[in-house]
Amino acid sequence: MDIRQRLSEILKLNLPKKYTSVSYAIMVDGEIVAADALGTDGSKEKRPVTLQHTYNVCSISKIFCTVAVMKLVEQGKVELDRPICEYLPQFTMLDPRYRQITVRHCLNHASGLPGTQWKHFSAVHVGQPDNQEYYDEVYNYLAKCYLKADPGTYSVYCNDGFTLAEMLVAKVSGMSFGEFCKQYITEPIGAHSTRVSTTLNPEYPLIQESGKPKEEFYLQGCGGFTTTMTDLCKFGNLFLTENSIISEESKAEMRKMQGATFLPEDTASTRYGLGWDNVCVEDPEFDLGEQVQLKGGNSFQFTSKLYILPKYHAVLTISETHDCKMDVGLEILRLFAVYLQEVKGISIYQKYQPVPQQLIDQFDGIYLVPSQIYHTHFFGTDLTITNDNTSGERVAVYKNLKYDGTNFVAENGEKFFFRSTPQGTYLFTTNRGKVVPMAMKAENHPALSEQWKQRIGKRYLAVDLTEQDIVCGEMMNGFVIRKLDGVEGVLVASFSSVPDGEIYGNFEGAFAPEDEFRGNGFLLTPSNGSRDLLCPCFEERDGVEYCYVGSYLYKEEGALEDYQGQQFADLPVSQENNLYRLTDRLESLPEVPVGRRLMILNEKMEAVYDSQNPKDYKPVEKGYISFI
Repeated sequence: MDIRQRLSEILKLNLPKKYTSVSYAIMVDGEIVAADALGTDGSKEKRPVTLQHTYNVCSISKIFCTVAVMKLVEQGKVELDRPICEYLPQFTMLDPRYRQITVRHCLNHASGLPGTQWKHFSAVHVGQPDNQEYYDEVYNYLAKCYLKADPGTYSVYCNDGFTLAEMLVAKVSGMSFGEFCKQYITEPIGAHSTRVSTTLNPEYPLIQESGKPKEEFYLQGCGGFTTTMTDLCKFGNLFLTENSIISEESKAEMRKMQGATFLPEDTASTRYGLGWDNVCVEDPEFDLGEQVQLKGGNSFQFTSKLYILPKYHAVLTISETHDCKMDVGLEILRLFAVYLQEVKGISIYQKYQPVPQQLIDQFDGIYLVPSQIYHTHFFGTDLTITNDNTSGERVAVYKNLKYDGTNFVAENGEKFFFRSTPQGTYLFTTNRGKVVPMAMKAENHPALSEQWKQRIGKRYLAVDLTEQDIVCGEMMNGFVIRKLDGVEGVLVASFSSVPDGEIYGNFEGAFAPEDEFRGNGFLLTPSNGSRDLLCPCFEERDGVEYCYVGSYLYKEEGALEDYQGQQFADLPVSQENNLYRLTDRLESLPEVPVGRRLMILNEKMEAVYDSQNPKDYKPVEKGYISFI
């Protein structure tokens, strides 16, 4: 597995089941060492994303805007400490102190301006290429506003200052802001995807969060850029190398601590640079070095981060749609730390210890509880434990547990550890003062016989359900036999549940064959870890295979007849349910007599209608109908 695959697998561990897209890139010494894009483009077609797709990085745009201003400063056309109203004579406010707002105040968040013009913050499409109509709105909005305080009194995050800075660039340069940035910043460095909404490059399609329209921006200097993560790295690399885009003097000015505050205890506001959120980044978990520069961005659909790490000559970029629900700043630092450790042999961990390879070799693997399959994932200082079902779905059940030299510690203080015993290898957890053996590691068993191999992939459906039983309305209506990948001689009975069941979800019980017809749940986990084990017992009746397991009787799916429109009155009452295969769309349901029960299962053997707890029936194309 190469480093990109390794980092992407780690990133996937923290993604929810349903998400649109996330992309990241890591550049070291001017070269992309790892980059990937996961998910879909958010369209109805759900096309897979590539590294050519762009993301709205919103407030990271403030760095582009600041570079544009600094270029004009270098050209002698703008002075940082000159009032911005001298460049923008249309700019007025109700508060006369607006005349004291300098260009620098706009870039270090100390202008005192209201904060954000929300109208047209984002839009489904934008208007004129020169953005003049929007600028007229800005002038009108500010003309009706007061300042928060004297300019320079304190720094508080402010979009309005960067909108004025954008307008300054357009006014002084005589070009639209988007064209200025394209001509003087992004095109010269080969960042062809990096544009504002009025100059989008159609060769780089824009991601949209699923279920939402595409997001474009009238405001540009404070939040309007869209880009790929690899191109954003190219821009970030300007701050690590001498180049013709921005001078060393301008970069030094931008990374000075320029924020202001009137509270002696305030150590956050002072860390604003020009454009940067933080030019003195300190993280308790990682040694990032000095002069680290950080900028984040957040829109109605995206969250993004840009890190500049001079100590490692590295640029880190990441952007996600909101439905990814990740801390993107922490995620990209974790990925970078793993890259350094596994590729460069450098540890930047401070608070916790890298997991020893000896521990990984001994305890990495598959762990079983009665109804789920857990996998351990060690990386850096972390352990994440996932529930990986046999259908290929993965859900993280314990995320980013930190190794302290003895235990793996969760954010809530819960501790996890491993022990090998004569009975087996166990995963323990501490919970409110108790030490609980939680799961047992799966070990190899004797190889499967041909008869057991023939059962793999077979479906079995319950045929002794009753009218009053509530359990079968939620789960246990059918199961399929699957092999437990990575472990010799272990099988899994994967039971169906209601779709997206919130109570139990998929019940997947592991067992090992005892003979050709019987299996046994082999876990030996005290406390609660080996309850509800399965002991499937197969038998053949008139050439049809049945299985008694978990207190229900199941019949092999291949023996079912196709449904031909039968009604309850047409069928005999017997100990075995009248169960049929649905091969055509079932538009309407048979009438259910008193004391009887009707269940409709979908193709996955999940109950989608149950007359015991009737809900609106949506016609099923294929599945099963059970007369109980």
